[in-house]
Amino acid sequence: MADYAIYLVQIKSGQLLKKTPLGGFPLDFDPQEIELKVPFDPFNSKLLALIEKDRARIMQTADEVLSGYYHPFGGEKAPLTFVTGVDPSIHWSLVGDQINGEDIKWLWEPARFTWVYDLAKAWLITKDDRYPSFFWQKFTEYIQLNPVNSAPNWSSAQEAAMRIIAWLMAYQVFKASPATSADHTSQLVGAIWQHAARIPPTLGYARSQNNNHLLSEALGLVIAGSLFSGTSPLARNWLNLGVKTFNQAILKQIEKDGTYAQHSANYHRLMLHLALIYHGYAKQLEIDIPVEVKDRLSASVRWLAAQMDPLCGRLPNLGHNDGSLLLPLGAAEYRDYRPSLQAAALAFLDHACLPSGPWDELALWLGLPVTDKEIQIQPSTSPAVHVISASSIQASLRGVTFHGRPAHADQLHLDLGWEGLNIAQDAGTFAYNEAPPWQNPFSTTLVHNTLSIDGQDQMLKASKFLWLRHARAKWQTAPSNDILMASHDGYRRMGVSHQRIVTFVNPQLLEVIDQVHFLRKTDAKHITLHWLLADWQWQLEGNLFTLNTDDRKIEISFNITVLNDSTSTSPIEVSLIRAGETLAGKRQEPILGWASDTYGEKHPALSLSVQTQTNVDLQIVTRFKFSKTVSAAQG
Repeated sequence: MADYAIYLVQIKSGQLLKKTPLGGFPLDFDPQEIELKVPFDPFNSKLLALIEKDRARIMQTADEVLSGYYHPFGGEKAPLTFVTGVDPSIHWSLVGDQINGEDIKWLWEPARFTWVYDLAKAWLITKDDRYPSFFWQKFTEYIQLNPVNSAPNWSSAQEAAMRIIAWLMAYQVFKASPATSADHTSQLVGAIWQHAARIPPTLGYARSQNNNHLLSEALGLVIAGSLFSGTSPLARNWLNLGVKTFNQAILKQIEKDGTYAQHSANYHRLMLHLALIYHGYAKQLEIDIPVEVKDRLSASVRWLAAQMDPLCGRLPNLGHNDGSLLLPLGAAEYRDYRPSLQAAALAFLDHACLPSGPWDELALWLGLPVTDKEIQIQPSTSPAVHVISASSIQASLRGVTFHGRPAHADQLHLDLGWEGLNIAQDAGTFAYNEAPPWQNPFSTTLVHNTLSIDGQDQMLKASKFLWLRHARAKWQTAPSNDILMASHDGYRRMGVSHQRIVTFVNPQLLEVIDQVHFLRKTDAKHITLHWLLADWQWQLEGNLFTLNTDDRKIEISFNITVLNDSTSTSPIEVSLIRAGETLAGKRQEPILGWASDTYGEKHPALSLSVQTQTNVDLQIVTRFKFSKTVSAAQG
């Protein structure tokens, strides 16, 4: 809070205008004296052989970039432009999260330059100098349209750090091309120095967030410090500050069991990507990473392995998903975490955890020792997410005791996967800064696969990203390892507690038992059980809901009983909403019936909810019965 307060004072007082002036500061060194050393070598035979196998996709994507298009957030194709619609004489501190009514992230995304990796791979395959020429053309365009410390692409020091990373990763490839001139290199040196100089004045803000911003900015200082601290007086302390800050942030943000402070699958991956780059620079600079930091990173790899579906590489779409993919290497699909897991296991566990495959690409870019030998790691049991499985079905139950800021009000959310298909899913994020109701809409309890009481969230939402009155989960000791039991106290203020029990009755039948316990006499409460399901063909008959696709069938049934006497009761209403439109029942809610795989994208899903009303202890049993058609089973 103190760091954030100081940041606000610096903005309001104009101090940041002086510390980060428009146009930046004059270079205090000769850019031609700087050698841009990067600790990664893309010219190795294994990497070249691997990307050659992916030639068709790489060439298609790279040629799209040459034609002026890219895929923001790993989603649909969009024009590649740095035009912001903002007067370049406006300082970055004078803009907010929306620019001319548009979410600022749409302006930041092309300026992260992550689209350059396919250009680099295309050049490695073909040695066609159109690819580096286009990079330098866009680099020059960016510099011209976004003067130092102007709005909006300088408003986040994290964005500055991420540009440094992408530029240097591209340069290590393109420096071998005749299209890269000495003038290009000098311009890049100056731009990297100005970007690094943007970081220290607002490092306190990053500390106040205690998240991936701090890690990104610390890494930016490490990288820039490795390049400039011996030549530039202003940069002299960057390396030491960056190393110290990065190590401290890892210890503060990763629990000993590997859980990441942001409680987000995608931000967990971003943290590991930053740590992998840090690992490479530490090795090059002969900097010892403290044992305790290594231990936390090792635990975070095990956490990732425990959550990942090995068939498709996906994790449950937990927490915030802002579309970040810092190192898009080794996976054609944005939510494929296998490249990240393989590289992180090699770096922080000293062995592979997956067999060789296209996901080795990231590790090879980073110079990690990829071999054909696979060692199964023992995944950790996260206190935040417990998993049970039977046959090819995996159930993942979430229950957290927060030590940092929660992302979503999602206690006792359940994810279901079936042979790589996400059957019961987390909606994701979609957007942070769109017009209501699309300002971080999927963070609320009502969109998650859990219970809500009287339509209230489990926690008090104070702002777009801030939750108060944190709901605490407690895991109970189950009779056997194939049963999950947990409760949370988020509705204690309303006189109610929620307990969930998850178990496989048999390999094709999952049973989810939700119990509502009244802690004191109170008025009747509306109880809503929600499931966000795959967008398949459906049929609803009473309390039986059936999902069908070409070769699969899932029957979902509900049974509601009063706990004290076990008498059955009927739900007040069963509703189904798809893409915000009510298909059955009376429930109206525009943000229901959507799922988002990446930022700025949402697609239809089936939002099934069961509502009842009671002031006595109640139990709702949901049964998922999985089956395949005869032809599918034979196939």
